Amino acid sequence: MNKEKLLFDPRAHGGIAKRVLVSEKPDGFKAASGKVGQKILSLLAAGPKYPAEMARALGAHHQTVYYHIGRLEKAGLIARVRSESIRGGEANLFALSTDGYAVEFPVRGEQMPTLQASSRSKALGRFFKEFLREGEFDGWIVVGSPLQHGAGGTQARDGHYAVQLGFALGQFVSVPTGFPIKLDVDLRAEKLLGSNLVVVGGPRTNVVAEELNPHLPIRFKQGGFWGSIVDDNGRAYSSELDCVVAKVRNPWNREKSCVVAAGLTGAGTKAAIIGISNFAEVLFQKYRSGDFACLLRGTDKDGDGKVDSVELLRQL
Repeated sequence: MNKEKLLFDPRAHGGIAKRVLVSEKPDGFKAASGKVGQKILSLLAAGPKYPAEMARALGAHHQTVYYHIGRLEKAGLIARVRSESIRGGEANLFALSTDGYAVEFPVRGEQMPTLQASSRSKALGRFFKEFLREGEFDGWIVVGSPLQHGAGGTQARDGHYAVQLGFALGQFVSVPTGFPIKLDVDLRAEKLLGSNLVVVGGPRTNVVAEELNPHLPIRFKQGGFWGSIVDDNGRAYSSELDCVVAKVRNPWNREKSCVVAAGLTGAGTKAAIIGISNFAEVLFQKYRSGDFACLLRGTDKDGDGKVDSVELLRQL
């Protein structure tokens, strides 16, 4: 007996699935194996039609078309959607009853994520909409160089947190053919500052974050060793787990956007990434467009000494 299943193409963009009639043997689809049956299915793929319309389109005799319609209907590939009385006779309108058909072999198959695990975050998609172009990532993820660099000669040790961000954005884009990750020093040297940028790490370890800092609604306090974050009211926050998630227009190209995920320390930057990837529905629930900033504090919910959650302190 034929069964209906969902057919999902992992290469297609938009998360589209089709309802497909599946059989373990090709015998169930003999009606679709002939040329006339295939042509009828192709016609109905464009929308419901009456047998007379199909006969005219195919240049075939009405009785021939009726014969194949009967076989396709019995196979469950088409169905009557409406009957009308026309000139003393009954005219049936037919449509596809399924999006396709397939023969399924009795093999184990491939383990796939559950629908719940593979579901997309709408809020995250809205927040990164400029970076998501027809299923491709448009921009650069910028991490600090692990070598001494910048005015303070610091070495970044928080670039690996971008991996978690990559998992989150992987809900929306295919695997890039290029490599969309740049060290801060390389991005500047290659004159790519005018692109869409996702900057990971604060101004202490990422020179691009340092240049963006004056443009952030909630920013790191200038001077010294970047020891605090200052909100729009001038209040300072100095916990090592405090961090900023912000989005502003790119100051080097107003047509592009910059997202900053940065903390006062590496643990703070980790908290910012956790906020984006795990709590997008809360942080970005009301976001639609324009500049955005929130100040977060990382927390340790399970008591293992590692940041695993965030507390929202301020949002603009």
